[in-house]
Amino acid sequence: MSNLINFQFLDKVHIFLQETFGAYKENYTPFVVYMAAAGVLRAANRSASSGVKLDIVSQMRTSAVVYMEALVSDLVSQELRFKKLRNDSKNSLLLQCVSLALVRTGSFSSNSAFFVCLALALLTEMFPLPQLYESVFSSGTLKLNEVKEHVDSILFKEAGVITGIFCNQYLSADEENKNIVENVLWQYCQDVYFGYRQVALLLKAKAHELLELLEKIAESAFLMVVVFALAVTKHKLNSKFSQEMQMEVSLKILVSFSCMEYFRHVRLPEYMETIRKVVATVNKNEHACTCFVNSMPSYSDLTNSPDQKTKYLWSKDEVQTARVLFYLRVIPTFIECLPSLVFKNMIAPTVFLYLEHPNGKVAQASHSLFAAFMTMGKESEENDTASLKEQLVFHYIQRSLLGFPGITPFESMASGVVGLVQHVPAGSPATYYCIQSLIDKANQLCFEANVSEAESWKRQQGEPEPSKKLLGLILRLVFLVDIQVLPKFMQLLAQLVTKLPQDAQNTVLNELYSQVANSDDVVRKPTLVSWLQSLSYLCTMGTHQNATSKETQSKDNPTLARVADPSSSVRLTSQL
Repeated sequence: MSNLINFQFLDKVHIFLQETFGAYKENYTPFVVYMAAAGVLRAANRSASSGVKLDIVSQMRTSAVVYMEALVSDLVSQELRFKKLRNDSKNSLLLQCVSLALVRTGSFSSNSAFFVCLALALLTEMFPLPQLYESVFSSGTLKLNEVKEHVDSILFKEAGVITGIFCNQYLSADEENKNIVENVLWQYCQDVYFGYRQVALLLKAKAHELLELLEKIAESAFLMVVVFALAVTKHKLNSKFSQEMQMEVSLKILVSFSCMEYFRHVRLPEYMETIRKVVATVNKNEHACTCFVNSMPSYSDLTNSPDQKTKYLWSKDEVQTARVLFYLRVIPTFIECLPSLVFKNMIAPTVFLYLEHPNGKVAQASHSLFAAFMTMGKESEENDTASLKEQLVFHYIQRSLLGFPGITPFESMASGVVGLVQHVPAGSPATYYCIQSLIDKANQLCFEANVSEAESWKRQQGEPEPSKKLLGLILRLVFLVDIQVLPKFMQLLAQLVTKLPQDAQNTVLNELYSQVANSDDVVRKPTLVSWLQSLSYLCTMGTHQNATSKETQSKDNPTLARVADPSSSVRLTSQL
Protein backbone atom coordinates (compact mmCIF):
# COMPACT_ATOMS: atom_id res chain seq x y z
CA MET A 1 0.00 0.00 0.00
CA SER A 2 2.88 2.36 0.76
CA ASN A 3 4.38 1.64 -2.66
CA LEU A 4 1.03 2.14 -4.40
CA ILE A 5 0.68 5.55 -2.76
CA ASN A 6 4.27 6.58 -3.36
CA PHE A 7 4.08 5.67 -7.07
CA GLN A 8 0.51 7.04 -7.22
CA PHE A 9 -1.03 3.87 -8.62
CA LEU A 10 -4.40 5.27 -7.61
CA ASP A 11 -6.46 2.82 -9.63
CA LYS A 12 -4.91 -0.10 -7.81
CA VAL A 13 -5.48 1.68 -4.48
CA HIS A 14 -9.17 1.99 -5.38
CA ILE A 15 -9.35 -1.69 -6.26
CA PHE A 16 -7.73 -2.68 -2.95
CA LEU A 17 -10.06 -0.48 -0.91
CA GLN A 18 -13.11 -1.77 -2.78
CA GLU A 19 -12.17 -5.41 -2.37
CA THR A 20 -11.21 -5.06 1.28
CA PHE A 21 -13.62 -2.48 2.69
CA GLY A 22 -16.28 -2.05 0.02
CA ALA A 23 -18.66 -4.63 1.48
CA TYR A 24 -18.65 -7.04 4.37
CA LYS A 25 -17.38 -10.47 3.30
CA GLU A 26 -18.78 -13.27 5.43
CA ASN A 27 -16.05 -15.70 4.46
CA TYR A 28 -13.23 -13.37 5.37
CA THR A 29 -11.35 -14.17 8.54
CA PRO A 30 -11.81 -11.19 10.93
CA PHE A 31 -8.25 -10.99 12.20
CA VAL A 32 -6.88 -11.01 8.62
CA VAL A 33 -9.16 -8.16 7.56
CA TYR A 34 -8.36 -6.28 10.76
CA MET A 35 -4.61 -6.54 10.19
CA ALA A 36 -5.06 -5.50 6.57
CA ALA A 37 -6.99 -2.44 7.76
CA ALA A 38 -4.28 -1.74 10.35
CA GLY A 39 -1.67 -1.92 7.57
CA VAL A 40 -3.67 0.50 5.42
CA LEU A 41 -4.01 2.87 8.38
CA ARG A 42 -0.29 2.71 9.07
CA ALA A 43 0.51 3.40 5.40
CA ALA A 44 -1.91 6.33 5.41
CA ASN A 45 -0.34 7.79 8.54
CA ARG A 46 3.14 7.41 7.10
CA SER A 47 2.12 9.06 3.84
CA ALA A 48 0.49 11.94 5.70
CA SER A 49 3.62 12.48 7.78
CA SER A 50 5.77 12.54 4.64
CA GLY A 51 3.68 15.30 3.09
CA VAL A 52 1.70 13.30 0.53
CA LYS A 53 -1.67 15.03 0.04
CA LEU A 54 -4.16 12.87 -1.80
CA ASP A 55 -7.87 12.53 -1.28
CA ILE A 56 -7.48 8.79 -1.66
CA VAL A 57 -5.19 8.70 1.41
CA SER A 58 -7.81 10.38 3.54
CA GLN A 59 -10.45 8.05 2.13
CA MET A 60 -8.44 4.92 2.81
CA ARG A 61 -7.71 6.05 6.34
CA THR A 62 -11.40 6.64 7.03
CA SER A 63 -12.35 3.30 5.52
CA ALA A 64 -9.77 1.43 7.58
CA VAL A 65 -10.86 3.06 10.85
CA VAL A 66 -14.55 2.39 10.18
CA TYR A 67 -13.89 -1.25 9.40
CA MET A 68 -11.67 -1.75 12.46
CA GLU A 69 -14.31 -0.16 14.69
CA ALA A 70 -16.96 -2.46 13.22
CA LEU A 71 -14.85 -5.55 13.89
CA VAL A 72 -14.08 -4.71 17.53
CA SER A 73 -17.68 -3.66 18.20
CA ASP A 74 -18.86 -6.98 16.81
CA LEU A 75 -16.35 -8.82 18.99
CA VAL A 76 -17.52 -7.07 22.15
CA SER A 77 -21.19 -7.68 21.38
CA GLN A 78 -20.59 -11.34 20.49
CA GLU A 79 -18.82 -12.07 23.72
CA LEU A 80 -21.69 -10.81 25.88
CA ARG A 81 -19.33 -8.93 28.14
CA PHE A 82 -16.43 -11.40 28.15
CA LYS A 83 -18.25 -14.63 29.04
CA LYS A 84 -17.06 -16.87 26.17
CA LEU A 85 -13.70 -15.33 25.48
CA ARG A 86 -11.41 -17.94 26.94
CA ASN A 87 -12.71 -20.80 24.79
CA ASP A 88 -12.67 -19.02 21.41
CA SER A 89 -9.30 -19.14 19.66
CA LYS A 90 -10.52 -16.94 16.77
CA ASN A 91 -11.46 -14.15 19.11
CA SER A 92 -8.24 -14.66 21.02
CA LEU A 93 -6.24 -14.07 17.85
CA LEU A 94 -8.32 -11.02 16.97
CA LEU A 95 -7.66 -9.54 20.42
CA GLN A 96 -3.94 -9.98 19.92
CA CYS A 97 -4.19 -8.25 16.55
CA VAL A 98 -6.17 -5.36 18.04
CA SER A 99 -3.46 -4.84 20.66
CA LEU A 100 -0.49 -5.03 18.30
CA ALA A 101 -2.20 -2.83 15.70
CA LEU A 102 -2.71 -0.12 18.30
CA VAL A 103 0.95 -0.38 19.29
CA ARG A 104 2.05 0.07 15.68
CA THR A 105 -0.46 2.74 14.65
CA GLY A 106 -1.13 4.56 17.93
CA SER A 107 -4.53 5.47 19.26
CA PHE A 108 -6.78 6.45 16.34
CA SER A 109 -10.34 6.12 17.66
CA SER A 110 -12.27 7.00 20.79
CA ASN A 111 -14.71 4.14 20.26
CA SER A 112 -15.30 2.42 23.62
CA ALA A 113 -15.10 -0.98 21.95
CA PHE A 114 -11.33 -0.53 21.58
CA PHE A 115 -11.09 0.18 25.30
CA VAL A 116 -13.01 -2.98 26.14
CA CYS A 117 -10.96 -5.07 23.71
CA LEU A 118 -7.70 -3.81 25.19
CA ALA A 119 -8.94 -4.74 28.64
CA LEU A 120 -9.78 -8.23 27.40
CA ALA A 121 -6.44 -8.54 25.65
CA LEU A 122 -4.48 -7.47 28.72
CA LEU A 123 -6.29 -9.81 31.08
CA THR A 124 -6.54 -12.87 28.86
CA GLU A 125 -3.76 -12.61 26.28
CA MET A 126 -0.88 -10.70 27.84
CA PHE A 127 -1.42 -11.63 31.50
CA PRO A 128 -3.50 -14.85 31.27
CA LEU A 129 -2.76 -15.88 34.85
CA PRO A 130 -6.17 -17.36 35.75
CA GLN A 131 -6.02 -19.58 32.65
CA LEU A 132 -2.49 -20.70 33.51
CA TYR A 133 -3.57 -21.52 37.07
CA GLU A 134 -6.45 -23.57 35.72
CA SER A 135 -4.01 -25.62 33.67
CA VAL A 136 -2.08 -26.47 36.80
CA PHE A 137 -5.19 -27.40 38.76
CA SER A 138 -6.77 -29.47 35.98
CA SER A 139 -3.71 -31.47 34.92
CA GLY A 140 -1.44 -31.05 37.91
CA THR A 141 1.31 -29.70 35.65
CA LEU A 142 1.91 -26.86 33.25
CA LYS A 143 4.39 -27.13 30.40
CA LEU A 144 7.30 -24.90 31.20
CA ASN A 145 8.08 -24.25 27.54
CA GLU A 146 4.60 -22.81 26.94
CA VAL A 147 5.07 -20.24 29.68
CA LYS A 148 8.58 -19.42 28.46
CA GLU A 149 7.25 -18.84 24.95
CA HIS A 150 4.60 -16.50 26.29
CA VAL A 151 7.11 -14.47 28.34
CA ASP A 152 9.36 -14.20 25.26
CA SER A 153 6.50 -13.28 22.92
CA ILE A 154 6.18 -9.89 21.23
CA LEU A 155 2.75 -9.47 22.79
CA PHE A 156 4.05 -9.76 26.35
CA LYS A 157 6.99 -7.47 25.64
CA GLU A 158 4.62 -4.82 24.31
CA ALA A 159 2.41 -5.00 27.42
CA GLY A 160 3.75 -1.71 28.82
CA VAL A 161 2.93 0.24 25.65
CA ILE A 162 -0.48 -1.42 25.40
CA THR A 163 -1.20 -0.51 29.02
CA GLY A 164 -0.43 3.13 28.25
CA ILE A 165 -2.84 3.12 25.30
CA PHE A 166 -5.41 1.30 27.43
CA CYS A 167 -5.32 4.03 30.09
CA ASN A 168 -5.59 6.74 27.44
CA GLN A 169 -8.62 4.98 25.97
CA TYR A 170 -10.18 4.93 29.45
CA LEU A 171 -10.52 8.70 29.43
CA SER A 172 -12.55 8.71 26.22
CA ALA A 173 -14.73 5.65 26.96
CA ASP A 174 -18.33 6.02 28.10
CA GLU A 175 -19.17 5.53 31.79
CA GLU A 176 -20.95 2.22 31.22
CA ASN A 177 -17.92 0.58 29.65
CA LYS A 178 -15.63 2.20 32.21
CA ASN A 179 -17.59 0.57 35.02
CA ILE A 180 -17.66 -2.80 33.25
CA VAL A 181 -13.91 -2.84 32.69
CA GLU A 182 -13.15 -1.61 36.21
CA ASN A 183 -15.20 -4.40 37.80
CA VAL A 184 -13.64 -7.04 35.58
CA LEU A 185 -10.14 -5.82 36.41
CA TRP A 186 -10.80 -5.71 40.17
CA GLN A 187 -12.16 -9.26 40.00
CA TYR A 188 -9.10 -10.28 38.02
CA CYS A 189 -6.89 -9.12 40.90
CA GLN A 190 -8.72 -11.39 43.32
CA ASP A 191 -8.52 -14.31 40.89
CA VAL A 192 -4.77 -13.78 40.57
CA TYR A 193 -4.33 -13.73 44.35
CA PHE A 194 -6.33 -16.86 45.11
CA GLY A 195 -4.97 -18.73 42.10
CA TYR A 196 -1.30 -17.90 42.62
CA ARG A 197 -1.55 -18.63 46.33
CA GLN A 198 -2.77 -22.16 45.66
CA VAL A 199 -0.30 -22.75 42.82
CA ALA A 200 2.58 -21.56 45.01
CA LEU A 201 1.58 -23.94 47.80
CA LEU A 202 1.24 -26.78 45.29
CA LEU A 203 4.39 -26.30 43.22
CA LYS A 204 6.84 -24.39 45.39
CA ALA A 205 8.87 -27.44 46.38
CA LYS A 206 9.24 -28.90 42.87
CA ALA A 207 8.73 -26.27 40.17
CA HIS A 208 10.67 -23.21 41.18
CA GLU A 209 11.42 -22.08 37.60
CA LEU A 210 7.76 -22.25 36.63
CA LEU A 211 6.79 -20.17 39.65
CA GLU A 212 9.40 -17.58 38.73
CA LEU A 213 7.90 -17.24 35.25
CA LEU A 214 4.36 -17.01 36.60
CA GLU A 215 5.54 -14.37 39.07
CA LYS A 216 7.18 -12.42 36.25
CA ILE A 217 3.86 -12.28 34.42
CA ALA A 218 2.07 -11.31 37.63
CA GLU A 219 4.61 -8.55 38.33
CA SER A 220 3.83 -6.98 34.94
CA ALA A 221 0.13 -7.39 35.66
CA PHE A 222 0.65 -5.53 38.94
CA LEU A 223 2.21 -2.59 37.09
CA MET A 224 -0.77 -2.53 34.73
CA VAL A 225 -3.23 -2.55 37.65
CA VAL A 226 -1.42 0.33 39.36
CA VAL A 227 -1.31 2.54 36.28
CA PHE A 228 -4.96 1.85 35.54
CA ALA A 229 -6.00 2.45 39.16
CA LEU A 230 -4.31 5.85 39.09
CA ALA A 231 -6.25 6.76 35.95
CA VAL A 232 -9.47 5.70 37.68
CA THR A 233 -8.75 7.77 40.82
CA LYS A 234 -7.96 10.88 38.78
CA HIS A 235 -11.23 10.51 36.94
CA LYS A 236 -13.63 9.44 39.67
CA LEU A 237 -12.35 10.84 42.95
CA ASN A 238 -13.71 14.33 42.42
CA SER A 239 -16.87 16.29 43.02
CA LYS A 240 -18.46 15.13 39.76
CA PHE A 241 -19.21 11.79 41.38
CA SER A 242 -21.17 11.08 44.55
CA GLN A 243 -19.43 10.27 47.82
CA GLU A 244 -20.87 6.76 47.68
CA MET A 245 -19.35 6.20 44.23
CA GLN A 246 -15.97 7.55 45.31
CA MET A 247 -15.88 5.33 48.40
CA GLU A 248 -16.92 2.27 46.42
CA VAL A 249 -14.16 2.84 43.89
CA SER A 250 -11.60 3.51 46.63
CA LEU A 251 -12.50 0.32 48.48
CA LYS A 252 -12.21 -1.79 45.35
CA ILE A 253 -8.81 -0.30 44.56
CA LEU A 254 -7.53 -0.96 48.09
CA VAL A 255 -8.73 -4.57 48.06
CA SER A 256 -7.24 -5.08 44.58
CA PHE A 257 -3.89 -3.65 45.69
CA SER A 258 -3.89 -5.98 48.69
CA CYS A 259 -4.40 -8.94 46.35
CA MET A 260 -1.50 -7.86 44.11
CA GLU A 261 0.83 -6.74 46.92
CA TYR A 262 2.96 -9.89 46.72
CA PHE A 263 4.07 -8.89 43.23
CA ARG A 264 5.15 -5.36 44.18
CA HIS A 265 8.92 -5.52 43.85
CA VAL A 266 9.70 -1.91 42.96
CA ARG A 267 8.74 1.48 44.36
CA LEU A 268 6.24 3.19 42.10
CA PRO A 269 5.24 6.86 42.44
CA GLU A 270 1.92 5.92 40.82
CA TYR A 271 1.32 3.32 43.52
CA MET A 272 1.93 5.73 46.39
CA GLU A 273 -0.11 8.49 44.76
CA THR A 274 -3.06 6.16 44.27
CA ILE A 275 -2.86 4.89 47.86
CA ARG A 276 -2.88 8.43 49.22
CA LYS A 277 -5.89 9.40 47.12
CA VAL A 278 -8.05 6.39 47.99
CA VAL A 279 -7.13 6.38 51.69
CA ALA A 280 -8.01 10.07 51.93
CA THR A 281 -11.44 9.17 50.57
CA VAL A 282 -12.03 6.11 52.74
CA ASN A 283 -10.95 7.58 56.06
CA LYS A 284 -13.79 10.10 55.98
CA ASN A 285 -16.42 7.41 56.50
CA GLU A 286 -16.79 4.83 59.27
CA HIS A 287 -18.78 2.44 57.05
CA ALA A 288 -16.14 2.50 54.31
CA CYS A 289 -13.35 1.83 56.83
CA THR A 290 -15.32 -1.05 58.31
CA CYS A 291 -15.95 -2.54 54.87
CA PHE A 292 -12.24 -2.47 54.10
CA VAL A 293 -11.40 -4.22 57.37
CA ASN A 294 -14.08 -6.83 56.70
CA SER A 295 -12.43 -7.63 53.37
CA MET A 296 -9.33 -8.82 55.23
CA PRO A 297 -8.93 -12.62 55.44
CA SER A 298 -10.42 -13.96 58.66
CA TYR A 299 -8.37 -15.68 61.35
CA SER A 300 -9.72 -19.02 60.16
CA ASP A 301 -8.69 -18.29 56.56
CA LEU A 302 -5.24 -17.22 57.70
CA THR A 303 -4.49 -20.37 59.68
CA ASN A 304 -6.02 -23.03 57.43
CA SER A 305 -4.91 -24.37 54.07
CA PRO A 306 -7.05 -23.19 51.13
CA ASP A 307 -7.50 -26.74 49.85
CA GLN A 308 -7.61 -28.49 53.26
CA LYS A 309 -5.43 -31.28 51.81
CA THR A 310 -1.81 -30.26 52.11
CA LYS A 311 0.16 -29.65 55.28
CA TYR A 312 -0.02 -25.94 55.92
CA LEU A 313 1.93 -23.43 57.99
CA TRP A 314 0.48 -19.93 57.87
CA SER A 315 3.82 -18.17 58.41
CA LYS A 316 5.24 -19.83 55.27
CA ASP A 317 2.42 -18.59 53.05
CA GLU A 318 4.23 -15.62 51.51
CA VAL A 319 1.40 -14.62 49.17
CA GLN A 320 -1.10 -14.38 52.02
CA THR A 321 1.45 -12.68 54.27
CA ALA A 322 2.04 -9.95 51.69
CA ARG A 323 -1.68 -9.27 51.52
CA VAL A 324 -2.07 -9.12 55.30
CA LEU A 325 0.95 -6.81 55.51
CA PHE A 326 -0.85 -4.41 53.19
CA TYR A 327 -3.79 -4.29 55.60
CA LEU A 328 -1.51 -3.87 58.61
CA ARG A 329 0.07 -0.83 57.00
CA VAL A 330 -3.10 0.81 55.69
CA ILE A 331 -5.45 0.35 58.67
CA PRO A 332 -3.49 2.70 61.01
CA THR A 333 -4.21 5.58 58.62
CA PHE A 334 -7.92 5.51 59.49
CA ILE A 335 -8.00 3.60 62.77
CA GLU A 336 -9.75 6.52 64.48
CA CYS A 337 -12.83 5.80 62.36
CA LEU A 338 -13.12 2.14 63.36
CA PRO A 339 -15.58 1.04 66.07
CA SER A 340 -13.88 -0.83 68.90
CA LEU A 341 -15.98 -3.92 68.19
CA VAL A 342 -14.58 -4.11 64.65
CA PHE A 343 -11.04 -3.90 65.98
CA LYS A 344 -11.76 -6.58 68.55
CA ASN A 345 -13.40 -9.06 66.18
CA MET A 346 -11.50 -8.54 62.93
CA ILE A 347 -8.17 -6.86 63.58
CA ALA A 348 -6.99 -7.99 67.02
CA PRO A 349 -6.85 -11.73 66.19
CA THR A 350 -4.76 -11.01 63.08
CA VAL A 351 -2.50 -8.59 64.93
CA PHE A 352 -1.74 -11.06 67.70
CA LEU A 353 -1.18 -13.87 65.20
CA TYR A 354 1.29 -11.85 63.12
CA LEU A 355 3.13 -10.58 66.19
CA GLU A 356 4.77 -14.01 66.04
CA HIS A 357 5.60 -13.91 62.34
CA PRO A 358 9.29 -14.67 61.70
CA ASN A 359 9.53 -11.89 59.10
CA GLY A 360 10.65 -8.80 61.00
CA LYS A 361 8.81 -6.24 58.89
CA VAL A 362 5.55 -8.16 59.28
CA ALA A 363 5.91 -8.39 63.06
CA GLN A 364 6.87 -4.71 63.15
CA ALA A 365 3.73 -3.75 61.22
CA SER A 366 1.62 -5.71 63.73
CA HIS A 367 3.22 -3.86 66.65
CA SER A 368 2.73 -0.53 64.90
CA LEU A 369 -0.96 -1.23 64.31
CA PHE A 370 -1.46 -2.17 67.95
CA ALA A 371 0.39 0.95 69.09
CA ALA A 372 -1.79 3.07 66.79
CA PHE A 373 -4.90 1.60 68.40
CA MET A 374 -3.58 2.20 71.91
CA THR A 375 -2.66 5.83 71.22
CA MET A 376 -5.86 6.81 69.44
CA GLY A 377 -8.70 8.65 71.13
CA LYS A 378 -9.03 11.49 73.57
CA GLU A 379 -9.30 11.69 77.31
CA SER A 380 -13.05 11.40 76.95
CA GLU A 381 -13.00 8.29 74.75
CA GLU A 382 -15.84 5.81 75.02
CA ASN A 383 -15.79 3.36 77.88
CA ASP A 384 -15.90 0.32 75.59
CA THR A 385 -12.76 1.47 73.75
CA ALA A 386 -10.90 2.12 77.02
CA SER A 387 -12.01 -1.26 78.34
CA LEU A 388 -10.90 -3.02 75.17
CA LYS A 389 -7.49 -1.38 75.39
CA GLU A 390 -7.05 -2.76 78.90
CA GLN A 391 -8.13 -6.23 77.82
CA LEU A 392 -5.76 -6.32 74.87
CA VAL A 393 -2.74 -5.23 76.91
CA PHE A 394 -2.56 -8.60 78.66
CA HIS A 395 -2.53 -10.52 75.37
CA TYR A 396 -0.11 -8.09 73.77
CA ILE A 397 2.47 -8.29 76.55
CA GLN A 398 2.24 -12.06 76.67
CA ARG A 399 2.73 -12.48 72.93
CA SER A 400 5.46 -9.85 72.67
CA LEU A 401 7.61 -11.09 75.53
CA LEU A 402 7.12 -14.70 74.50
CA GLY A 403 8.82 -13.93 71.20
CA PHE A 404 11.55 -11.73 72.66
CA PRO A 405 14.39 -12.03 71.93
CA GLY A 406 14.13 -13.71 68.57
CA ILE A 407 10.89 -13.02 66.77
CA THR A 408 9.71 -9.82 68.43
CA PRO A 409 11.47 -6.68 67.09
CA PHE A 410 12.53 -4.72 70.15
CA GLU A 411 11.92 -1.24 68.76
CA SER A 412 8.39 -2.19 67.74
CA MET A 413 7.63 -3.75 71.11
CA ALA A 414 9.03 -0.69 72.87
CA SER A 415 6.75 1.55 70.84
CA GLY A 416 3.77 -0.58 71.78
CA VAL A 417 4.66 -0.64 75.47
CA VAL A 418 5.17 3.13 75.60
CA GLY A 419 1.84 3.63 73.89
CA LEU A 420 -0.09 1.39 76.25
CA VAL A 421 1.34 2.74 79.52
CA GLN A 422 0.44 6.26 78.42
CA HIS A 423 -3.07 5.55 77.20
CA VAL A 424 -4.68 3.01 79.51
CA PRO A 425 -6.63 4.48 82.45
CA ALA A 426 -4.62 5.58 85.49
CA GLY A 427 -4.04 2.80 87.99
CA SER A 428 -5.17 0.15 85.52
CA PRO A 429 -4.37 -3.50 86.36
CA ALA A 430 -3.11 -3.73 82.78
CA THR A 431 -0.28 -1.33 83.58
CA TYR A 432 0.68 -3.29 86.70
CA TYR A 433 0.70 -6.46 84.64
CA CYS A 434 2.84 -4.81 81.99
CA ILE A 435 5.58 -3.63 84.33
CA GLN A 436 5.55 -6.89 86.31
CA SER A 437 5.98 -8.87 83.07
CA LEU A 438 8.80 -6.63 81.85
CA ILE A 439 10.65 -6.97 85.15
CA ASP A 440 10.22 -10.76 85.13
CA LYS A 441 11.49 -10.97 81.55
CA ALA A 442 14.49 -8.82 82.41
CA ASN A 443 15.28 -11.11 85.32
CA GLN A 444 15.06 -14.11 83.05
CA LEU A 445 17.33 -12.60 80.40
CA CYS A 446 19.95 -11.41 82.87
CA PHE A 447 20.28 -14.62 84.84
CA GLU A 448 19.23 -17.51 82.59
CA ALA A 449 21.16 -20.66 81.67
CA ASN A 450 22.68 -21.00 85.17
CA VAL A 451 25.48 -18.58 84.33
CA SER A 452 26.82 -16.49 87.16
CA GLU A 453 25.53 -12.94 87.18
CA ALA A 454 28.90 -11.30 86.73
CA GLU A 455 29.87 -13.56 83.81
CA SER A 456 26.46 -13.07 82.20
CA TRP A 457 26.65 -9.28 82.27
CA LYS A 458 30.28 -9.23 81.21
CA ARG A 459 29.42 -11.40 78.23
CA GLN A 460 26.85 -8.82 77.14
CA GLN A 461 29.27 -5.93 76.91
CA GLY A 462 29.69 -4.46 73.43
CA GLU A 463 26.69 -3.99 71.21
CA PRO A 464 23.35 -3.92 73.06
CA GLU A 465 22.04 -7.33 74.01
CA PRO A 466 18.36 -8.15 74.61
CA SER A 467 18.72 -7.78 78.38
CA LYS A 468 20.31 -4.33 78.02
CA LYS A 469 17.65 -3.21 75.58
CA LEU A 470 14.88 -4.36 77.90
CA LEU A 471 16.48 -2.64 80.89
CA GLY A 472 16.71 0.55 78.86
CA LEU A 473 12.99 0.34 78.11
CA ILE A 474 12.16 -0.28 81.76
CA LEU A 475 14.19 2.75 82.86
CA ARG A 476 12.43 4.86 80.24
CA LEU A 477 9.07 3.92 81.73
CA VAL A 478 9.96 5.52 85.06
CA PHE A 479 8.80 8.87 83.73
CA LEU A 480 5.93 7.46 81.65
CA VAL A 481 3.82 5.29 83.94
CA ASP A 482 1.06 7.09 85.78
CA ILE A 483 1.70 8.29 89.33
CA GLN A 484 -0.59 5.66 90.86
CA VAL A 485 1.51 2.84 89.45
CA LEU A 486 4.87 4.47 90.16
CA PRO A 487 5.37 3.23 93.78
CA LYS A 488 4.90 -0.42 92.77
CA PHE A 489 7.10 0.13 89.75
CA MET A 490 9.90 1.58 91.88
CA GLN A 491 9.72 -1.41 94.22
CA LEU A 492 9.93 -3.92 91.38
CA LEU A 493 12.73 -2.03 89.68
CA ALA A 494 14.70 -1.82 92.92
CA GLN A 495 14.41 -5.58 93.37
CA LEU A 496 15.73 -6.08 89.85
CA VAL A 497 18.64 -3.64 90.16
CA THR A 498 19.87 -5.03 93.47
CA LYS A 499 20.26 -8.46 91.86
CA LEU A 500 22.42 -7.20 89.02
CA PRO A 501 26.22 -7.53 89.07
CA GLN A 502 28.17 -4.49 90.23
CA ASP A 503 29.02 -3.21 86.73
CA ALA A 504 25.41 -3.49 85.69
CA GLN A 505 24.24 -1.71 88.84
CA ASN A 506 26.57 1.19 88.14
CA THR A 507 25.35 1.46 84.56
CA VAL A 508 21.69 1.46 85.58
CA LEU A 509 22.22 3.92 88.42
CA ASN A 510 24.13 6.32 86.16
CA GLU A 511 21.29 6.21 83.65
CA LEU A 512 18.72 6.85 86.37
CA TYR A 513 20.79 9.72 87.79
CA SER A 514 20.91 11.31 84.33
CA GLN A 515 17.18 10.93 83.74
CA VAL A 516 16.19 12.32 87.12
CA ALA A 517 18.66 15.20 86.91
CA ASN A 518 17.34 16.29 83.52
CA SER A 519 13.68 15.87 84.40
CA ASP A 520 11.27 18.79 84.68
CA ASP A 521 8.51 16.67 86.20
CA VAL A 522 7.85 18.51 89.47
CA VAL A 523 5.27 15.92 90.57
CA ARG A 524 7.35 12.77 90.56
CA LYS A 525 10.90 14.14 90.71
CA PRO A 526 11.01 14.60 94.55
CA THR A 527 9.87 11.00 95.01
CA LEU A 528 12.38 9.70 92.49
CA VAL A 529 15.22 11.66 94.08
CA SER A 530 14.61 10.03 97.47
CA TRP A 531 14.09 6.61 95.91
CA LEU A 532 17.23 6.79 93.78
CA GLN A 533 19.42 7.85 96.72
CA SER A 534 18.06 4.95 98.75
CA LEU A 535 18.61 2.53 95.87
CA SER A 536 22.17 3.77 95.43
CA TYR A 537 22.85 3.29 99.13
CA LEU A 538 21.33 -0.20 99.09
CA CYS A 539 23.50 -1.27 96.15
CA THR A 540 26.62 -0.44 98.19
CA MET A 541 25.50 -2.29 101.32
CA GLY A 542 26.92 -5.67 100.56
CA THR A 543 27.81 -8.17 97.89
CA HIS A 544 25.51 -9.07 95.06
CA GLN A 545 24.97 -12.50 96.59
CA ASN A 546 23.80 -11.07 99.91
CA ALA A 547 21.37 -8.72 98.20
CA THR A 548 19.94 -11.58 96.18
CA SER A 549 19.61 -13.78 99.25
CA LYS A 550 17.76 -11.08 101.20
CA GLU A 551 15.36 -10.51 98.31
CA THR A 552 14.47 -14.19 97.98
CA GLN A 553 13.83 -14.56 101.74
CA SER A 554 11.02 -12.04 101.89
CA LYS A 555 9.27 -9.63 99.57
CA ASP A 556 8.51 -7.50 102.59
CA ASN A 557 12.16 -6.83 103.39
CA PRO A 558 12.20 -3.58 105.45
CA THR A 559 15.13 -2.14 103.53
CA LEU A 560 13.48 -2.74 100.15
CA ALA A 561 10.25 -1.30 101.49
CA ARG A 562 12.17 1.83 102.37
CA VAL A 563 13.43 1.99 98.77
CA ALA A 564 9.84 2.23 97.52
CA ASP A 565 8.69 4.59 100.28
CA PRO A 566 7.98 8.07 98.80
CA SER A 567 8.32 9.64 102.26
CA SER A 568 12.01 8.80 102.54
CA SER A 569 13.92 11.83 103.76
CA VAL A 570 17.22 10.87 102.19
CA ARG A 571 18.22 13.34 99.50
CA LEU A 572 20.50 13.03 96.53
CA THR A 573 23.75 14.87 96.34
CA SER A 574 24.03 18.33 94.80
CA GLN A 575 24.31 16.67 91.37
CA LEU A 576 20.52 16.40 91.41
